[in-house]
Amino acid sequence: MFSIAIPHDIFSETPDDVSKVKKLGYLARAAAIFRVETFVIYHYGQPLWEDIDFAKTVLEYLTTPPYLRKRLYKLDKRLKLAGLLPPLKIPSHTTPPEPQIGEIREGVVETWDGYYSILYIGGGKYAKVPKPYPRGTRMLVKIEAPTARSDTYRASVYRGRPPTYWGFRVEVRHISELTNGFGSVILTGREGESICHSRLKLSGNTLVVFGSPRRGIDEIFKSEGLPQPGPLVNFITNQGVETVRTEEAVFIVLAVLNYLRC
Repeated sequence: MFSIAIPHDIFSETPDDVSKVKKLGYLARAAAIFRVETFVIYHYGQPLWEDIDFAKTVLEYLTTPPYLRKRLYKLDKRLKLAGLLPPLKIPSHTTPPEPQIGEIREGVVETWDGYYSILYIGGGKYAKVPKPYPRGTRMLVKIEAPTARSDTYRASVYRGRPPTYWGFRVEVRHISELTNGFGSVILTGREGESICHSRLKLSGNTLVVFGSPRRGIDEIFKSEGLPQPGPLVNFITNQGVETVRTEEAVFIVLAVLNYLRC
């Protein structure tokens, strides 16, 4: 498994909201393609909280199944340009209109029926699960059987790991806590050792950390008085351009790591 971390000032050279949304769309596509587990936005110094909140909201919106978005996200100025976002089309986003027995779906609790919770699961269909849960609760359910209502299915709460890739979690962390809980850490940057010579050790959920548009990741850790938590690797040797954008670097780095883990 891979996770990625980008800095809070990822938009420092992004001129407008349209460009910000497009950048996040590219990053989310890269994360989904390579089955990223956790997408971390890390902060240091004087955080740009408005940008952090904007990025977190847009990324979480993108990973939400399309059939749940209108029920979970009301009118929100942070999502006014959501129409520019590319579809992820991960398995949880491409459910068939008619639920199948044994299928795992994500739903949101809309109401209660006595002891049961009624969840919307897309396509005008509902799932009925034992126990009343708070309205607005998101959960995975397993479709068990039809009911007397044509639009409602009996279901159970699914508590295991999703059967397929279900998208990434979005977390916000201070740089001092960035690497907690990860099996291995890789820092990326032009100043690092060439990937051609590096002997990377990938263990468990590997966190790949990217620097900001204006500062390399090694410089950021140094400025915060923190030791580098992993090797610094240059994945794009002999690059033909002056700078590589973060959204470009994420695609390149994850592609190389995906090959190395094959």
